[in-house]
Amino acid sequence: MVRSLDLVDTLVAAGREDFTFEAARTILGVPSPATAKVLRQLRDQGFVERLSRSHYAIRPLGLLGTSATADDLPLAVAAAFDGRQHRIAYLSALAELGLLTHPARTVVVACTQQVRRHHLGRRPLRVVIERSTTIHLGAETMGRSWHSGVERAVFECALRVDLVGGPEALASALQRAASTIRARRLAPLVKAFGPRGVAAERRLASLARALDLTLDLGPKVSSARPIIRLDPQNDHIEWIDSAMRVAWSTSVDELRAVVEN
Repeated sequence: MVRSLDLVDTLVAAGREDFTFEAARTILGVPSPATAKVLRQLRDQGFVERLSRSHYAIRPLGLLGTSATADDLPLAVAAAFDGRQHRIAYLSALAELGLLTHPARTVVVACTQQVRRHHLGRRPLRVVIERSTTIHLGAETMGRSWHSGVERAVFECALRVDLVGGPEALASALQRAASTIRARRLAPLVKAFGPRGVAAERRLASLARALDLTLDLGPKVSSARPIIRLDPQNDHIEWIDSAMRVAWSTSVDELRAVVEN
């Protein structure tokens, strides 16, 4: 155990929050099997957490026994996606911004490369492939990681309603974020995503109108425009917002009841 703590002391003294298996082997100066044994001891004691293959995070002393992905998601994502263009996105971005009413277990990360990994620490991981031209558009830095800013997070969830948990979750997040959203920051996103971006803007505008939110969104939608669905995964039509040409699978009153409770 002394050698185990020496490893932690050395890493902390160097200002490290995460490290690789190879770095631990170099510091310890022992073969790989012995290094693996030390790291197992540290994991059992709660001093480190395995984030991904060959990558670990050091747990702060006041947080021993907790999960790095629960306590410091940007650190965990930065370690797992080191060297790759990425962004904490969709449901996970809303959680980091404090816009969710219920905690989200699955970690959602947008990345320009496919990652053969299904978990991040103890949490399920979903990777969404995205172009390098948009991966950091509307994003903010958090340490060595990136996450969607308020406008980007709400906008991308309107793009992929399935990745936020449906219209109810999107409406709840939009209600919480409405006072801080700036239309001028949404405009570049709408343009970058073309027709899909316009559809997302219409969904947000429809929700804002129906819920009486203070949101400066008013896309001009002609009567010739095809009707789009508020929830592309649901074919049921309960009501159609004729101004935005958006078909809802639920009534406004039902959505209000969910958002307000």
